Amino acid sequence: MTDVADLVDRVRSFGANIVLDDNALRVVNGQKLPSAARSYIAKHGKAIADYLGSDENIEFEERAAIIDFDGRAPREWAEQFARYLSATKPSGVSEMDWSWFLTTCGRMIDEAPGVAV
Repeated sequence: MTDVADLVDRVRSFGANIVLDDNALRVVNGQKLPSAARSYIAKHGKAIADYLGSDENIEFEERAAIIDFDGRAPREWAEQFARYLSATKPSGVSEMDWSWFLTTCGRMIDEAPGVAV
């Protein structure tokens, strides 16, 4: 099966979303998805629900929400920055360089004209 995180990203790119609602999988704006996508989601619902309920995803969603709502950044930016914040430092990159990179990304989001206040 395709990586579930990628699947969720693709669903969101259509303007839809997959959420866990009281441990039940729910597709928001499902009419925006091709019928094959809805069938795929139904077929792999257990794996998707497991991913959405995982600690890894919950931490990611929380970080993205803080960046999105508190930082007033576009959701796409918030999700990408949350991925960087959750990522393991690449091999060959010093702690100082990784810290600089993350700080610079955050500053760029904070200082983007017309985005963050």
